[in-house]
Amino acid sequence: MAAFTLNPALFTFSGHETFVLRSNWLKKAYDLLQQQPNLFFLEDSFVRLGVGKNMAQSIRHWGRVCGVFERLEDETGHRATWLGRALFDDTQGWDPFLVTPASRWLLHWQIAAQPAAFTWYYAFNLMRGGEFSAVSLAQQIVQLVAQLGGKPPSGTTIARDIDCMLRCYLRPEADQLRTAAEDALHCPLHELDLLQHERVLGTYRLVSAARPDLPDQLVAYAALRQARALGRPAVAFNELAYGERSPGRVFRLDEDALLTRLHRFEALSHGQALYSESGGIRQVAWRALDDPAIDRTLLDAAFAQEQRYV
Repeated sequence: MAAFTLNPALFTFSGHETFVLRSNWLKKAYDLLQQQPNLFFLEDSFVRLGVGKNMAQSIRHWGRVCGVFERLEDETGHRATWLGRALFDDTQGWDPFLVTPASRWLLHWQIAAQPAAFTWYYAFNLMRGGEFSAVSLAQQIVQLVAQLGGKPPSGTTIARDIDCMLRCYLRPEADQLRTAAEDALHCPLHELDLLQHERVLGTYRLVSAARPDLPDQLVAYAALRQARALGRPAVAFNELAYGERSPGRVFRLDEDALLTRLHRFEALSHGQALYSESGGIRQVAWRALDDPAIDRTLLDAAFAQEQRYV
């Protein structure tokens, strides 16, 4: 099923403590880590962060899964990654308080396109079809982990992980608002409209659409990351639309919308990416696949576009 080699020893099914990602958490932790790298190893870390005790561990989990914090080499603390600094810096940060669509889509990509948070990865990259129930998703994940030679999570652990994933993308129903008010107010991924709850059937459906609020530059960034993961500069249209770690699957872009965006890659990447159609083969090819400057150029442009519309 998987196009990439997946190491089940690196999968996580916990760490969020059942709390969904909240917009203000990452910025708050980023600011504290600048002065206190050992923040998450302090007994009073939750006091410093102004949250409950389990929430402090959840913030550490989300920061690492989103790729904005990383462990120090000596494992005595954490620091911001280049992406964390680019997002959260007070003077030059793209969007310190995560209020733009670009931030929301970028965080979703960081979570769902990396196999560490495996429930997210499986749902957006490996699951066949778009409809599922919590029970069927759990069964599929447990089966795949076992096939890969890993130790499957317990029934309770995988059920909690799936529930957290669903709550990240679904706004609480009216009868849940009293108990889920914090999640309703603060989870940035709710705004993406990637998931629908078929309440009568008790199932869920991943929704494909044109995504007009998703910047073209972020689609190009995702395509670049997919090409790097595949280890080759040219990626066919079908892979970009339906492959593992593809912009089509992770962002749930419909074919027409994706194709329209691919035609714009050459201009927005300053010639680094070229879309071509030859002999019935449609593909995107990158001139300098491993040049890290392309990442920053694309993301800078994605957020600059957001600022123009503010």
